[in-house]
Amino acid sequence: MSRVVHVLEPDAPGCGPSTRRVLAALQADDAVVVIGGRAAADAVGDAGVVVTAAVPAPLRSPRLAGPAIRRALGSSAPDRIVAWSESALVAALSSGTTSEVVGIVGAIEPRAPRIEAWRRTTAIVHPIGPEIGPALARRGWRVGSTIAAADLPVRGTDHPDRRSSRRASIRGQWGIDDDRLVIAVAGDPTHGSDVSAAMTAAASAAVAGRGCCLVADPMGINAVASSQWLREGMGRFGGSPVGLVLDARVRDPRAIAAGVDVAAQVDFPDAVTFTPPSVVEMRTWLALGVPVVASDRANAASVVRDRVDGRLLPPANRNAFIRVLMRLVDEPGLVTDMAHAAAATHGRGLPIRRPNWIWDSPDHSAGGRSFENPMAASR
Repeated sequence: MSRVVHVLEPDAPGCGPSTRRVLAALQADDAVVVIGGRAAADAVGDAGVVVTAAVPAPLRSPRLAGPAIRRALGSSAPDRIVAWSESALVAALSSGTTSEVVGIVGAIEPRAPRIEAWRRTTAIVHPIGPEIGPALARRGWRVGSTIAAADLPVRGTDHPDRRSSRRASIRGQWGIDDDRLVIAVAGDPTHGSDVSAAMTAAASAAVAGRGCCLVADPMGINAVASSQWLREGMGRFGGSPVGLVLDARVRDPRAIAAGVDVAAQVDFPDAVTFTPPSVVEMRTWLALGVPVVASDRANAASVVRDRVDGRLLPPANRNAFIRVLMRLVDEPGLVTDMAHAAAATHGRGLPIRRPNWIWDSPDHSAGGRSFENPMAASR
């Protein structure tokens, strides 16, 4: 058994394709145990992670996966177990391991997974981004240092010169044959963005003569209801056309970034508590040359530079979102400038080093500096 074992649940908040690619860059010779069975292991493998073992995911009770993880670990206990979500952390702690357990949490779940209170204090949890640490502390976790998204190995476009041809191909899959502004409603976790709020803002901008098209995850909040509302209201209001495409690939920025002009994180106004978005996903959009429009909260502000590579808006302010949409439609050059700034800053490639939350040895490196092209063209 490897000296470091990673436990990953692909369906957990903050464990989308962007986070999986970060793990692939940092894995080295570590073992990876996937919670979710063979299909989940294949999805993780598609991101470049070498999966060691896959265990079944118990329904709504991560701690029941503990015995299966104990069997996957084998007779020789690793030096350290790194769990990449709250649920994976609960499963690792429930295995009864004597190894040191570290949690890396990029996004939180609406409800904390159940586990004995005394077990929570046996692990150190590092939040990715500055916003979710207090929430983890309130849930009883022992919170360590915050991991900045800018320190993670997020890569930009591998072949910038192919973006133009891929743009036409991806937009053709969505039935978009014009140069409308295409906005991806980013949401990792999926309950972090409200598709209906984005749809209402887009419809308001369309009535004012600024047409655009939204791309959203079918599992997002009110995504299906927004699609039905759009079909029923088609032709009942004037202005420019507005569209909505439901595509699960919106959680994987690298798959569709070439066809997207802007990524947006939209608050759910009626939510009792706000769910912070994953900054790893936000930074991936930026690295691929896609500006990000988000609420001015700690997580977004840690990666988005307002009016440089994106826009930071007052939280849950629909009117501010409408005004930004109208301006981006009217000034396509502004989108291009922000896209270039985003790709130049976030897509340049960083040295891939083994951080101390994976391995404490300072000279244990997973590789040298990345000499990837520093510019990922936005068009």
